[in-house]
Amino acid sequence: MQDQPLSDIRVMDMSRVLAGPYCTMIMGDLGADVIKVEPPEGDETRGWGPPFLDTESAYYLCVNRNKRGVVVNLKTEEGKTILRELARQSDILVENFRPGTLRRFGLDFASLRSNNPRLIYCSISGFGQTGSLCDRPGYDFMIQAMGGLMSFTGEPEGEPMKVGVAVTDIIAGLYAVIAIQAALQVREKTGVGQYIDISLFDSQLAWLVNVGSNFLVSGSLPKRYGNAHANIVPYQSFATSDGYFALAVGNDRQFQRLCNLLGHPEWSIDTRFMTNKGRVDYRDDLIPLLQAALLARPAEEWLAALEAAEIPCGPIHTLDKVFAEPQVTEREMLIGMEHPVTGNIAMVGSPLKMQATPVSYRLPPPRLGEHTSQVLKDVLGYSDHQVQDMINRKIVQ
Repeated sequence: MQDQPLSDIRVMDMSRVLAGPYCTMIMGDLGADVIKVEPPEGDETRGWGPPFLDTESAYYLCVNRNKRGVVVNLKTEEGKTILRELARQSDILVENFRPGTLRRFGLDFASLRSNNPRLIYCSISGFGQTGSLCDRPGYDFMIQAMGGLMSFTGEPEGEPMKVGVAVTDIIAGLYAVIAIQAALQVREKTGVGQYIDISLFDSQLAWLVNVGSNFLVSGSLPKRYGNAHANIVPYQSFATSDGYFALAVGNDRQFQRLCNLLGHPEWSIDTRFMTNKGRVDYRDDLIPLLQAALLARPAEEWLAALEAAEIPCGPIHTLDKVFAEPQVTEREMLIGMEHPVTGNIAMVGSPLKMQATPVSYRLPPPRLGEHTSQVLKDVLGYSDHQVQDMINRKIVQ
């Protein structure tokens, strides 16, 4: 196997919670040496539970594999010196402090680039480094609300609803990885790093995609459709005699096959329903007809018949059924990592499938300060005596 794509890259990870750690974990999976820098109290997600696996929260574990963990007291001069030197020897720095915070410690991009002009410095914040809202803290839930996502998520007559996963954090982390990879490519050509400003708010707006475009084109506010689709019909969940399933009819040919399967070929030649535009315009007429027909049989029977007719559909799985699905193990999306305290940790694997340079799972999520001594000695050249002295004086731990 060849070296991994980022095996010669060192990442200084000064982020915590979700967006930043997700970004840096992806780079760790791709081979980067990720050094997770925490304050003495640790990443706050270490305490975000239950559930816990021994002393580690499931939340912390999910985004912190393939990292070495160090603890540095940023409020001491020696601590700031350590971090400046670590930044000098890093390719990438990722942080998600409030805008302006690290400037006070001399750890902002302008302060660090003079000693390391190749440094790629990525800041992730709620609203970005500029603009009238830049000083506000930003959390996924409030950004889903302020960025419009909640306004069109949920049942038509229900309250606005957030997505069940912190998608704004995750999307911001992914955009950060994309920008960092592009900056690495630029650095190959110029030899110079650059500053990257990623915001959750910007990421949420970019994630509006077709719904945002619908509004910008029409001026009409999007409605809440529950599990239905604003632009495609039928494309939603339906009740059967024993539960629900998902039906995703993407074109007129599939709709015709659906009507034949349901025993109502006349629906496919009804002028209201012949095209997707008509089905969208007359969804209130069509959906009750489909729903009444689908109530006649259990979900499993419908799914088998629909799959045989090559009509896109799927069961609505709970997570126990998701992780029991053979496809999950066949695609290596469920992995185990040995942790020195908790034993085997079950984790979701990486979706990045690269034939020549596959991802690897080398390090379990680090315990608080697990690699402080190792990094200080091997990366920064401190002696055993110096490290022990700094531990005694609570500069590191």
